[in-house]
Amino acid sequence: MSYFQTIKGLTSDTTSQVPRIDTATHTLQTIEYEHHEIHLGSSFTCSYTADIGNGANMDIEIVTPDTTEWAHFLYELEVEAESHLTIYEASTLTEGTALVVHNRDRNSATANTTLVYHTPTGITTGTTKIREAHIGSGKTIGGGNRGTQEFILKRNTKYLIRITNATTSNNYMSIKLDWYEHTNKGLHALTQELTEQVITGDDLTTEHTPA
Repeated sequence: MSYFQTIKGLTSDTTSQVPRIDTATHTLQTIEYEHHEIHLGSSFTCSYTADIGNGANMDIEIVTPDTTEWAHFLYELEVEAESHLTIYEASTLTEGTALVVHNRDRNSATANTTLVYHTPTGITTGTTKIREAHIGSGKTIGGGNRGTQEFILKRNTKYLIRITNATTSNNYMSIKLDWYEHTNKGLHALTQELTEQVITGDDLTTEHTPA
């Protein structure tokens, strides 16, 4: 009786393969999940730059869809001079000018479902602040490690990113938004999938090929 089983990974719904290791180091090579989302055509980016006057605001609106396709969101902000950042959740506002959003896989035709606008109007910020920071001259904040910086945005919700010029002079500001859109599978779906495998007696150590 063998105590060892060959590990195989599904490469489609009907095919599985034995993973290969690096020949030089004998290590298993992987990629980060957010990198995988780029390969799937589900990762998006947009940016906006403006020269903001004395005490004025750069306002960016994000609108999430009423679906289970949730946005896993990062921002990165660079300012010329002292500024103040606040990100509000569940704001009331009217859409401004739509920002052009690019799929990070330039070969993919998949379109984003989370929408982004600059200079919205009729703004009521609301009281829920999910991020607030004061930024010194010539500084950049945001970006970095997803484990500490990522937000999963709430579905069917409007967000306001407001950057206020804290100086008496004009202030160039640049913001970059990156996110991937992922349908949350949840514990229920995972439990159901495992249950179906037990019921059908599916053996994941056996190679499956199309009929």
